[in-house]
Amino acid sequence: MSKRAVVLDLLCANRRQMRFALGVLIAMGLLSALSLLFVGPGDRSYPILVLDIVLVGGGIVFFAGAHWYCTKRAMER
Repeated sequence: MSKRAVVLDLLCANRRQMRFALGVLIAMGLLSALSLLFVGPGDRSYPILVLDIVLVGGGIVFFAGAHWYCTKRAMER
């Protein structure tokens, strides 16, 4: 078995937890979007907010893609 197959098996074994992670990340994204109302580009905390939005967005993309792939893979089997 290749290393890629082992990693994908481990990832897909945790498909149920991905839904929870997606829910948490979506909530974090909503709170970050709410923070945009109070933080402007001139504030000292603005770079942290931008970094937070980038990390949350990347996490949503990763977990949504992984959940979609694992669901598709399970349906093929």
